[in-house]
Amino acid sequence: MRKVYIVVTLVAFVAIVGNHLTSPSSGRAVSPEDFAGACAPCGAPCPSKNN
Repeated sequence: MRKVYIVVTLVAFVAIVGNHLTSPSSGRAVSPEDFAGACAPCGAPCPSKNN
């Protein structure tokens, strides 16, 4: 039974890694300059700058 768990774990690990490696990337690297003037890491503008 232990061998079954090991095989299932290895198959799941290979599937996850394979999916990650074959997925498309965002196409470019993100630099801190992309968020200049933003308050949040997601790039949202500061509420105080909307005035």
